[in-house]
Amino acid sequence: MVTLMATLLAAAPVALAGPARAEALYEFVSHCRGEQLGRCYDSIGERLNSLNARARKRICLPQSYGGITLEDGVIPVSLLEHVRIELSAACFGKAGANVDDVMADIVNGIYPCAAHG
Repeated sequence: MVTLMATLLAAAPVALAGPARAEALYEFVSHCRGEQLGRCYDSIGERLNSLNARARKRICLPQSYGGITLEDGVIPVSLLEHVRIELSAACFGKAGANVDDVMADIVNGIYPCAAHG
């Protein structure tokens, strides 16, 4: 009985936290529409930077845009706007899809990782 109780107590934080849930595309787009444009861009930028992170790289953002070298984590507004519009359009066929997967597809369509080494 003591062993069972110790096991249950050790597993409690994991059980309470529950499984990680990916955000659905429709939820993200709906939230973004309700926010100020700058905050929406911040949300998109955070996700893109996370997808571009070395530990679990799923996209390859270029280091420069139009001949201008950017610091790490800086994404041009034109790319943020393109992703925002494409996410909205994608809701028509992929509303329940994982927003990170859809963002990766959008960006990889423009900047394939193979082109950046």
